[in-house]
Amino acid sequence: MNLMKSTAASALIAAAVVAGAGTAQANPVGPPGQSLPGVHQVDSPAKQAALEKMLNELNLGWANGGAAGTAIGAAIGLGVGCISMFPGSLAGCMIGAPTGAVVGALVGMGNGNPNAQQAIQDYINTP
Repeated sequence: MNLMKSTAASALIAAAVVAGAGTAQANPVGPPGQSLPGVHQVDSPAKQAALEKMLNELNLGWANGGAAGTAIGAAIGLGVGCISMFPGSLAGCMIGAPTGAVVGALVGMGNGNPNAQQAIQDYINTP
């Protein structure tokens, strides 16, 4: 796989992971009243509201800088990974680009919307 294809594939995967969170729902799994082993049932409207607020804040952060941060992070990670592991540069490129894309997305979304981090913490701490 050439350099452009691997970079595009890494950025596409990172974007799909970040954008795919928008379809999440905190609804109970299975029939009502029946508990499944190893599955936490969420019946709280407060938890659902916290999830929706978190996803909205993350969406706003993505629109205000997450995509650019992902692209910049992927490019920097690809360059650093390919150069730093020169004899095995293919492995460095394959590790560097996705890592840079994820870090770039997190930094870009955090800078694009400072309320995103607090919304994530609120969601995690909501019973």
